[in-house]
Amino acid sequence: MHISTKTRARRAQEIAAKHYEEGNQSKSLKAVWRRYIEPQMGICYASFLAYLKMKLD
Repeated sequence: MHISTKTRARRAQEIAAKHYEEGNQSKSLKAVWRRYIEPQMGICYASFLAYLKMKLD
């Protein structure tokens, strides 16, 4: 895996950890992506979910 991919994944995971709240519709993964990830990183929702699943060393 490339360093840039790891960096983007780590950043996405940090933002999600800060803003995601299970059971709260206004803080769902889709809402976090819409409010924070897409404007800052410009990635699609599928990429965001893939980054969340990545195991980083």
